[in-house]
Amino acid sequence: MGLMGCQNETPFDTQSPDDDPIILKPYNESGTGSFTYILANPDTPLFDSVTVTPSSYTTVNWYIDDVLVYTGTKIEEYFYAGSYTLRIEAVTSAGKSTHRDGSVTVNPYDTDPQANTPAGGRHLVPGVEMTVEGQNLDDVSKLVVTGDLYGNDVICTIDPTYQEDGLIKFIMPATADGEYYLFFQDAQGNRYGADQVQVHNGAVVLDGYDTFVPESEWVITGVNLQDVASVKVDETVITDLTVTATSVTLTAPAAEVGAHTLSMKNKDGSDVMFVTAAGTLTEVLTVVSAETTIWTGPAALAWDAEVVKVTKETMADIAVGSTIYLYFEVQAGAEYYALRVTTPWWDGYDLVPQIDGANTLPNPYGFEYTAERKGFVETCGAMSVVGNGLTITKITYK
Repeated sequence: MGLMGCQNETPFDTQSPDDDPIILKPYNESGTGSFTYILANPDTPLFDSVTVTPSSYTTVNWYIDDVLVYTGTKIEEYFYAGSYTLRIEAVTSAGKSTHRDGSVTVNPYDTDPQANTPAGGRHLVPGVEMTVEGQNLDDVSKLVVTGDLYGNDVICTIDPTYQEDGLIKFIMPATADGEYYLFFQDAQGNRYGADQVQVHNGAVVLDGYDTFVPESEWVITGVNLQDVASVKVDETVITDLTVTATSVTLTAPAAEVGAHTLSMKNKDGSDVMFVTAAGTLTEVLTVVSAETTIWTGPAALAWDAEVVKVTKETMADIAVGSTIYLYFEVQAGAEYYALRVTTPWWDGYDLVPQIDGANTLPNPYGFEYTAERKGFVETCGAMSVVGNGLTITKITYK
């Protein structure tokens, strides 16, 4: 009788390039598949790893603002201060793919030049003096516009026309339409990220188009609007306009409450473009609202700046018992935000005491305009909106 010993064999690999790829890690407890990386400073890398299946047949690509910056399961990449979109893509050798989207926010050092201008203010027009707000801008010697997020493909360098700690002005040179990265540069040649800008050579609407009050003054704002010849709401064409480079003012047509189509034409018959969350469009929806707008932004709130103020003259027609609405966006990368509706005198004259946190604040945030609150505004001269981590986009009442 013979005896034979058994030996362990390598397990059979059940993975196949025809399997659907799955990103197993990082895991998002919310189940949305979206991730946010907040980096303390430009010297802190985006550092993380990805686990995928089928691992033997899958390539992982990392995209920042739709640019492939790394291929592999473990990334360690550095970026300038700013906010970026992120896509982690898993692709099998058979061409099957999946992805997860998110964002990367790189915070600047406290002493670095940094830009606070919200996205709505990042639309530049060649030949026109533009303004960027921020901190530590008196150290900036040049602005650098590049075609890539690493700052290598330099489109142009610009000398400021005016600068101080809180703002810098410059004239955008001739540049083709498109999205670019803006950098601040100091006298030593160090660069500091200032996020992206959009350059427009044609007529573009940026704000004021989304709602209107029938048969009332309607102000639509943007860039290169000086040649606008007509505004069309549904089938109604309006040519009685007052136009400037940054605004079109008209009397809104009679219309029912609800959504309507809106488009605009230049004198040469070309379309005016509208910048929207869905992209740049030639026709958008506008809504007849029961609310009356008394202030439009955007304006980024920060505790050291009182940037939103509505005068008592503007608020004179708001009746006691009306509801005032604040429309806002949470600033990219904000870990904490707060809102306080007060007056220029602050203490003792709050309309709405400070509200902290992200879970208790509806958008828009509404409050009743009581007799006491109206009295505070008339006594102190204005209503002020202050806080942190929020960008106020519009204030209305009804």
